[in-house]
Amino acid sequence: MSQALIDLVREKFPEAVVSSHSHRGDEVVTVKRENLVEVIGFLRNDPQTDLKLLRQIAGVDLLTYKTEMTGGAALASIEAPAYEMQRKPRVEPRYYVSYNLYSITKHHSLRVRVELRSDDVKVPSITSLYRTADWWERYVYDMFGVEFTGHPNLTRILMYPEFQGFPLRKDYPVRKRQPLVPELDFPDLVRGPGPGPGGAGVPMSQTHVGRQNVDPSTYD
Repeated sequence: MSQALIDLVREKFPEAVVSSHSHRGDEVVTVKRENLVEVIGFLRNDPQTDLKLLRQIAGVDLLTYKTEMTGGAALASIEAPAYEMQRKPRVEPRYYVSYNLYSITKHHSLRVRVELRSDDVKVPSITSLYRTADWWERYVYDMFGVEFTGHPNLTRILMYPEFQGFPLRKDYPVRKRQPLVPELDFPDLVRGPGPGPGGAGVPMSQTHVGRQNVDPSTYD
């Protein structure tokens, strides 16, 4: 039945479909970014499709590296400190944004995908179609840096606001350390309002066992 969904999308939006394929029963259709909201709106509202459940919005970074020696042939090992190596992205479009849709009434599913180049990571929001898209779009923005234009509140949802970079991009440095930011003085959620065990003005993170009066600048 999912292949029939792809055929229906091709029939209704012949100029919008970039490609389609099937992998182990998972049907995928790739559409142009400018047609995304129109295509997903059709899949959600048309009685033939009835894909009213947005199960997930997923980000994928396809970045691979080609390791080279400066002025030389390809280097076999990246553990040779004597060489200055250059890492260059090999894949464009670099990113996928995938929308996993499901019909509770018809028991079929379809994955709608958009491809994004590394120099243009914007895609229109579908929060007007699915309320759950609010959370998923903020998650993909937080982890991959994809900007969902038209989102009502596109802010980080897992990382703190001052966090620099996007953790699930494949070029995020493994050993990167974030700059320290002042800790917020949260109330004790267990005891209720009022000063915590360490007294007024002492953050809860500094009153745990073994961390009494710990200066937050001494650890990362």
